[in-house]
Amino acid sequence: MSLNEKPSESLSLNPRIRHRAVGDDGVVVHLDNGRVMVVNEVGRRVVELLSQPHAESELARRLADEFEVTAEQAETDLRVFLEQLDSEQVLTRHSRGAE
Repeated sequence: MSLNEKPSESLSLNPRIRHRAVGDDGVVVHLDNGRVMVVNEVGRRVVELLSQPHAESELARRLADEFEVTAEQAETDLRVFLEQLDSEQVLTRHSRGAE
């Protein structure tokens, strides 16, 4: 499933998701299906940022700045990770007016 960001859309964590830092990594637990994901440091940061609604482009900018990678690399890697989160029902979509 492609995320194809809409300008008026933002993403956040599904309210049934819990997450915790474990060293540099993170653990994401879906309370409804019991699925557990272990994520690296960058994935952990994305999950932390998704505690509040953000547009995909905002997330990519933050990651590029914080991890000193190009904007293009941040966008590409973020899109892949968000698609994985979306397939695991970790994301919630919001219209920008509903924030």
